[in-house]
Amino acid sequence: MLTNCVAKAKLVFNKKLKSYKLVVAFNAHKRITPAGVIKYTFPTQAKCAYVSGDLLAENLVNELATIMPSVQKTIRTNSIEFVE
Repeated sequence: MLTNCVAKAKLVFNKKLKSYKLVVAFNAHKRITPAGVIKYTFPTQAKCAYVSGDLLAENLVNELATIMPSVQKTIRTNSIEFVE
């Protein structure tokens, strides 16, 4: 069973490993900076709905395409919105 709830997702860069992690949360909070830019505040990774393993920067697009079906199945939604 899938839900209609929209999950927010972002890529977090690890400078030491030169890799990314995909972080997905339903409880990301929207805030507007003084410059008028919309930013999202995510909870700690332990409280997120899904956190991927390390994704290599060189192959990021292919790795995201591979893991997105499992992310959707894990958090039971097809509505995932990438944000900054």
